[in-house]
Parts: sequence; C-alpha cells; structure tokens
Amino acid sequence: MEKRLSPYGFEYVGYNNLIWTFRREVEGVDQYIAIQKSQWEKSYALNLYVYGMGLPIYRTKELTNDPKYNWDFQSFNSEQDQREVLNKLLDVAEKYGIDKLNELANEKKVMVEPLKPTTQMYKKLYEENAVLMKQFMSRINAADLPEEDILQLLKKELEEIQGEMYEDIQDKLVELASVYGNMLLNKLGGRWEYMKSSGKAGVDIPLFCRCNILVDFIEAWQKGEENLIIKNFNHKCNEVINWVRQCRALYGEDWQPPETKYKIPPL
Repeated sequence: MEKRLSPYGFEYVGYNNLIWTFRREVEGVDQYIAIQKSQWEKSYALNLYVYGMGLPIYRTKELTNDPKYNWDFQSFNSEQDQREVLNKLLDVAEKYGIDKLNELANEKKVMVEPLKPTTQMYKKLYEENAVLMKQFMSRINAADLPEEDILQLLKKELEEIQGEMYEDIQDKLVELASVYGNMLLNKLGGRWEYMKSSGKAGVDIPLFCRCNILVDFIEAWQKGEENLIIKNFNHKCNEVINWVRQCRALYGEDWQPPETKYKIPPL
C-alpha cells in the first residue's frame, strides 16, 4: 500500500479500528486514503475523504460509474487473494480517487465556516425529540406516509427556510432532526444519546456509530443542498442493512451483532 501511494505524496498515518490510513497535505488541506477491514469477514473496502468537510466518506461505488467497480467490500480467502484485492482497491484510488480528493479539497477552500448547534439545541433535541416528531407528523398528516415521502417532506421544509437567519430557525432545525433521528432508530435500532461531557446529542446506531444528525441538517441548510439529508439517510441505512443481511445469510435470521446493547430489527 505504501509503495503504491507514496509517489502521490501520501504517508502512512497508522492503524486504528480495522483501518489503515494514509494522509497527504495539499495547499493546507489534509487528504486521506484508507483501507478498512470488515469486522465480520475477510474483506477490504476503500475509503477516501478530506478532513473537516462534513461529507460522507467516498467508497468505490461513489467514485466510479464503471460496472466492474460496483462494489464496496472485496472478499479474500488466501494471501494471494488478499494482495489482489488490495491492488484492485489501490487501482481505484489511483484512477478515480486522487482526482476526487483534489476536487473535494478545492470545494473546502471556498466553504464558509460551518455553523454549529448550540447546547440548547442539543438539549431540546434529546429531551423533546418524541414530542417534536409527533408535532411534525400531525401538522403535515404524515403518520401513514412511506419513508421516501417523509424524507422528501423534510427536504421541502429545509428549502422553505432558505435565506432565514440561523438564530430564527434553530427550533425548526431541531424539529426536523427529531423526525430524521427517530426514522433512523425505527429502521435500524439504537437509541438517543446525550453526552454530558460535550453537551452534544445524537443517535447511537449499532454497526454504524453515533450520528450527529443536527449537524447534518445545519450543513444541508447552510449549503443550500437539501438533498444531503436524503443522501446521508440512505448512506447510513445501506451501511447497516448490507452488513446485517450478509451476516444473517451466513448465521441465520436471528443473528445480532455481538457485544451490542441494542437489537437490530428484521430489516
């Protein structure tokens, strides 16, 4: 990996949580290429991202439109297979990833300073999310709507507050994040979580991570890119669903992740 990436200026950062990470700095922007090993099987995935962008990590499917690269994790069964998989992933990094990282770095240079949730917003989200979701669903008669339609309504509500002052729409952002967070938990399992040390609140989803969904909504509103809400929702769900379905195909429909506090629904 180092031999393939060092000619592009990437240096090995280290290994943590099943991920080997390489980094380079271009005009003050840190760019990362990482190889992630699956926790459950012998397979690797390619991750690309730029520090501080607040965007999803780019993987093979998002980097290419080529059907032969239409995969995320690549399985291996022997040392020879392992080398072939790593080289395939690094081929993608060279052919598509370097250009994407440079594109992301250029985007970051023109980004405005991201707005941050206040401690009051986090506290309201954690304490009142159930009430706020019920309020939203009742207001727009959305109780029986499918998931896709509710996501479109959340997008529409974000569009309607474009151009408003941030201080004037904080309660609205908390309400929308409440709906979004409860949708994720109903679909994937998990729970709301409040971190007293940082004063932040979000959802903790098995097999994914803690999700700061309030930041997702503020970012989408600030950038005027309301589709980020739908994109991020689908990204989070696909990460968990694909993983669980693979494990349940191997170990049975009752499989649950070991050492996790929350049950994952049937999906």
